[in-house]
Amino acid sequence: MKRVATALALLLLAAAAFGARTPSPTPTTMQMRSPQEQAMDFYTSGERRLDKIAKMAEELKAKPESAAKLEPRINKELEKAAGDFKRATSYDPNLYQAYSELGFALRKLGRYDESLAAYDRALEIQPGFAPAIEYRAEAYLGLNRIDEAKQAYTILFSGDRERADLLLDAMKNWLDQRKSDAAGASIQQIDDFAKWVEQRQTIHRQTGALTTSSSTARSW
Repeated sequence: MKRVATALALLLLAAAAFGARTPSPTPTTMQMRSPQEQAMDFYTSGERRLDKIAKMAEELKAKPESAAKLEPRINKELEKAAGDFKRATSYDPNLYQAYSELGFALRKLGRYDESLAAYDRALEIQPGFAPAIEYRAEAYLGLNRIDEAKQAYTILFSGDRERADLLLDAMKNWLDQRKSDAAGASIQQIDDFAKWVEQRQTIHRQTGALTTSSSTARSW
């Protein structure tokens, strides 16, 4: 009788676990699934976290006074998202999208070197993956590696103008930040880059959007 009761209790717990919506895959839901399916479970979980973070980032933008409350929550979710994407790549080492999103989460945490390693891996698997090219360039900017960021812009400009324009916006933001805090960049480096960005803006105005991208870019 005790074994029957125990078995019934386990069945009820399993049913509850199956029906409950959790932010990341559980051992119960992961059983009997292929490595690729498990990778996609974790990848999807990470994407949900990034969507959640995007909403908090918009709230922070609208209410800067809430920074003390929201920034720790955002960082916590970024850490969890990075964990999900790492797990995804452990199940499917060829899931280049997961490496790219891992790089995104790590970059937002300020862990630029780790971020670059993730982007590099994504581009080893899928060399022309535009989101990784653009996001890696933003990591280069965080490390003041201007020449590499410029090279990425040139690549994107000829193949994905939407991503090139996003990177150009990031470059302008970098200049605005470095004008108030050089953060290791030299005055000459900042001035030269400002001239280069102005030239690119002129070309942009003259040519317009020659190509479009079907990819969805993050706005934060």
